[in-house]
This record gives sequence, structure tokens and C-alpha cells, in this order.
Amino acid sequence: MKQRLTAKVRIVHTLGKLLLAVLVLGLIAIAAPGFLFYKVSRPAMAGETLDPSYYLLKYSTIRVHADNGRETDGWWIAGKRGAPGIVLYPGFGMTRSDVLSLASALSSAEFNILIFAQRGSGASPPQSSTFGLKESRDLISAIHSVQKRPESDPARIGIWGVDVGAYSALVAAGSIPEVRAIAADSVFESAYEFLDIRLGEAYGVRNRWLQFGCGQMLKLLSAATGSAGGNEIPFESLSDRSLLLIQGGNRRELGRLTGDLYAKLRSKKEMISFDTSRVHMMKGEEFQDYDRRVTDFFLRNL
Repeated sequence: MKQRLTAKVRIVHTLGKLLLAVLVLGLIAIAAPGFLFYKVSRPAMAGETLDPSYYLLKYSTIRVHADNGRETDGWWIAGKRGAPGIVLYPGFGMTRSDVLSLASALSSAEFNILIFAQRGSGASPPQSSTFGLKESRDLISAIHSVQKRPESDPARIGIWGVDVGAYSALVAAGSIPEVRAIAADSVFESAYEFLDIRLGEAYGVRNRWLQFGCGQMLKLLSAATGSAGGNEIPFESLSDRSLLLIQGGNRRELGRLTGDLYAKLRSKKEMISFDTSRVHMMKGEEFQDYDRRVTDFFLRNL
């Protein structure tokens, strides 16, 4: 005859099942945002179809020692000896090829140029973006590489960047006073803002639970990289720099964030708008105008 369980044993069994269910749900709650964060932080693979020779530019490939011993290749286009150096830092998922028309315009103005791709973008090995946490440190190393080049004036440095590249430019410039001019296309104030935008781009919806969970993953990454809370833009340190902020109608949310940031900056600043901000390689009259106006900004401020 089957022995009936006592009330106490039944309660223990029930609590055990509840605990197991809570543990499973907890693992799902942790694993799901972790997987999503991994997915949205990895740029889609995009090959570099062109190099500077396409624009009849002479160049060399130099090794840049970036954050945590990482090395990556940059295209160095020498200009006039003693002229300022400019780092071109393409955006999330962009390649070095995507900015060659701008490099050509700047080269015509005799600037020294380093084109430097973000981690995981372009020809870089597949890896995750950190939305500016490590990218800003990578950029600092790239700037020091430019300052060491014999052709370049180490006291006059400029940076042009897009989205994560633009954010990293503002963060990095705070620790290098020789960076005198920054052109920031589709920039934002916080890595968390760009993470939310990436979630919307990847999944087409805005979900507070997904945003919160992935935000916690970014907080863990921030703590692991020694950037608790995410790198902050050093507004005070940038007060004596010249800034050009660029909005694009094709990236409306980033355009709004760019406008919000512009209102907070107390630097010598200007803002211009285009129907299309820089994304991948583009041609046409609008981008000829884009390249001309960015080049003019650096000519006036370096």
C-alpha cells in the first residue's frame, strides 16, 4: 500500500520545485540579456573593398598598439612635413574604405592622416564592440602613434569619428590637450544610449526589459574595464577645443542625441546637418560637400 506523504514532506517538495523554478527563471533572466548583448555588440562583417591607392594616395600600413596589448593596422597617409595629424575613426560596423573620400580631401589640404578601424569592424578580427569603453583607449594609442610620426606636428591633432568613434573621440580628447579640433558625426553622451539604439536597430522594437538587462551587461563590462558607469565625456576639459557636430536625417535618434549634446557643450562649437550622415562608403554631391566642410573645419581650427 502506497504510503501517504505527510504535510511537512509535501511542503518541502513544493518548496523545492518552486526553488528550482526560480533558479531556472533566474538563469534565463541572466542568459537572455547576455546573449542579446553579445549579438548587438558584434558589428556585421564588412570587407574593405578599396585602399587609399584607389584615390591615388600613397600610404603605408602601421601597427597601432591599442588597449590591453591589442594590435591593429592603420593606414598612414603622410602629408606636408610639420602639418597637423588627423585620425579618422569610422563608426560601428564601418570600414576604413568607407572614409577614403574624406581622407582624399584632407590629403589635398596636406594634412597627415591615420585611418584607424574600430575593434571588430572592417578588416579587424571578429570581436565585440564595447560601445566606446575600450574604443576610447584604443583611440588614445592611435593619437600617440600619430604624435610620434616624424611628418606630423605633435602639438596639433584632429579627430573625425562617427557614432562610437565620435563618442570615443570626445572621451579620448579630454586626456590629450594636443587634440585641438574634433569633428563628431552622430555622437551621443553615454554608451548606454547607443546600446539602446542598437537594440532597436537589431530587433525593431523597444523593450524596457531588454534595455535593462543589456544595460546590466554593459555595467558589468564597465566594471571589468575599470570604467564603472561608462566613460564620461569630459565637458570641462573640452572647453578650449574646437568642435564640429554633425547630424544626419537618416539617423534621426542619433541626430537628436547630437543636438542634446551640442546644447551642453561650452566649447567653441558649430553644428551642421545633412540628409545623410556618414555610414558606409558613399559618393555624390552631398558627400563631396560633406568632405569639403569637414576639411574646411580642420583648416580653420588646426
